[in-house]
Amino acid sequence: MSDPLSVIISLLRPRTVLSKIVSGAGEWSIHKERYADPSFCILLEGSCFLQPDSAGPLELNRGDFIFFPQTPGFTLASDLSITPRPEPIDHSPQTHHGSGSGPTMRMLGGYFRVDPANAGLLARLLPPVVHIRREEAGAARLGRIVELIGEEAEADHPGRELVLERLVQVLLVEALRFRPATTAREERGLLAGLSDPALARSLREIHVDVARKWTVAELARTGHMSRAVFAERFARKVGMPPMQYLLEWRMAIAKDMLRRERTPLARVAEHIGYQSASAFSTAFTRLIGCSPSDFARSAG
Repeated sequence: MSDPLSVIISLLRPRTVLSKIVSGAGEWSIHKERYADPSFCILLEGSCFLQPDSAGPLELNRGDFIFFPQTPGFTLASDLSITPRPEPIDHSPQTHHGSGSGPTMRMLGGYFRVDPANAGLLARLLPPVVHIRREEAGAARLGRIVELIGEEAEADHPGRELVLERLVQVLLVEALRFRPATTAREERGLLAGLSDPALARSLREIHVDVARKWTVAELARTGHMSRAVFAERFARKVGMPPMQYLLEWRMAIAKDMLRRERTPLARVAEHIGYQSASAFSTAFTRLIGCSPSDFARSAG
């Protein structure tokens, strides 16, 4: 599989563990603590403010979409000057904040659970937050998917959870492939790398043949750049050197094979480009912190 985003989805195997409608009216402000799962929200009507604990505030308007690879603690409010009320994570299908005759804000939120073998992959390769505004070109596709999710989340039809799971997976792919408008602050991660045509060619070549004995010079040639320019540009955009990115992907694939298929170490090593099981085992242990055999046993 050569497409990096498809590889992410195939290794993570995301599934919905909770989707709910959140509404607000009048003046209100709540705070939720950090948790590890990826999450998303889409504003169905109205507006509100979202402020992650470690980042600046975002104003969300109808049609805006937010995706967190790992969900930080955050404040959600009608007005950020209001002292937030702590709120635990709950699994009720609907939650309302504030008071008034009717909701002035309504959103659909969801939390994902991913395969624990590669749970950190999303956070290492993607920006900490993906914010897609309704008016940005290409956001209409997300809007159509979100309409279906909103209808399904509010209904109680047979097969509701299965349909929501599939729709959320499609929503995640659309969010990951979306190229956000240029901002003053340059993002780093796989999305930033794929938005650069020259780096995108190199990234796809890695996924076409992950087992190839790649060098920085060979990868630079796929992007039609000098070795020095390529190495600097890759590290700046993607957030890690080219050989580190290759190593991360190889070990992510290896963990998936060890966890699901119980493949012999020699075959795993050959599949991801190592000449021997011992060479693979040494690299795996150095990066992951345990041997492949120990990892396979713990995954069982």
